[in-house]
Amino acid sequence: MRYAIIADIHANLAAFTAVLNDIERRGGVEEMWCLGDVVGYGPDPHQCIELLRQHNHVCIAGNHDWAAIGKLSLSEFNPDAAAACRWTVQQLSPEDVDYLESLPLVIEKGDFTLVHGSPREPIWEYLLSISSARQNFAYFQSQF
Repeated sequence: MRYAIIADIHANLAAFTAVLNDIERRGGVEEMWCLGDVVGYGPDPHQCIELLRQHNHVCIAGNHDWAAIGKLSLSEFNPDAAAACRWTVQQLSPEDVDYLESLPLVIEKGDFTLVHGSPREPIWEYLLSISSARQNFAYFQSQF
C-alpha cells in the first residue's frame, strides 16, 4: 500500500494543490496521512479542509488546528500566529469546525504512530535536539 505523509498545510491552498498534483504525478496513493496544522497562517483554511476531505486520509490535530477553534490557548503563540488563529475561525464553516474538533492527538496505524509534535507531547513539542528525540523513543508503542 502506498501512503503520502503530509503536514503543516497551514491553509496554503496553492502549496497543498501542488503537493497533491505531485502525488498524482508519482502514481497516487491509497491513503494520505496528515500530521496536523491543516489551518493557520494561510488565506484558505476552508478550502484546504474541503480539499483534504475529498481524499482518503487520516488526520491528527496540530496546535494551529486546535488553537483556531479554541481548544488550545493562544497564550503560547507568537502575536502573528495568534492573530492568524483568530482570523481563521471566522473563515470556517460549522462543518470545518466539527472536522477540526474531531481530530485525535495520536493515531496508531499498524507499526506507525502519527503525531503532530512528538509522542511525549503530541500537540506541541518541537524536537530540537538529539537528546529530546532520544527521550521520545520511550513513548512509542509502535515500531515507528
